[in-house]
Amino acid sequence: MDYGKLAQKLSNQRSNAGSAQEAKRGTAFTEVYERVKLQVMSEIEKANVEMRKSKLDTIERIFTPCHRGKLCLTLGSRLLCTVGLQEEKGQIAAVISGPPNALEISRKAFPLIKGCDPERIAVEIVSGLLMGEFS
Repeated sequence: MDYGKLAQKLSNQRSNAGSAQEAKRGTAFTEVYERVKLQVMSEIEKANVEMRKSKLDTIERIFTPCHRGKLCLTLGSRLLCTVGLQEEKGQIAAVISGPPNALEISRKAFPLIKGCDPERIAVEIVSGLLMGEFS
């Protein structure tokens, strides 16, 4: 019996099964991330109504080529918030940058665990940008 060939066959089967499982999990993460992005845009609309009433800067989405795939938001010209999916870590990361020198002010990771709530994540992202930091 050639145990080397059997070991190689078993190894290939495991890596193929692992790849399928990783792909399935990656797809689930991407779906949640897309729902979070949609919910963030909905929360921005609600927040901007109130910001306009108070004659304050509003939140805008910007499309920057260097941040492809990330959601990039600004609050006036003071703050930038980037929201990106980190599939390898199974989380969504949000980073607020601002003055002086566009330094990182605050960062928060949202683990994509079973049953995570895209609406809650979106509310935290939008309110964190308005406050200038994540709690």
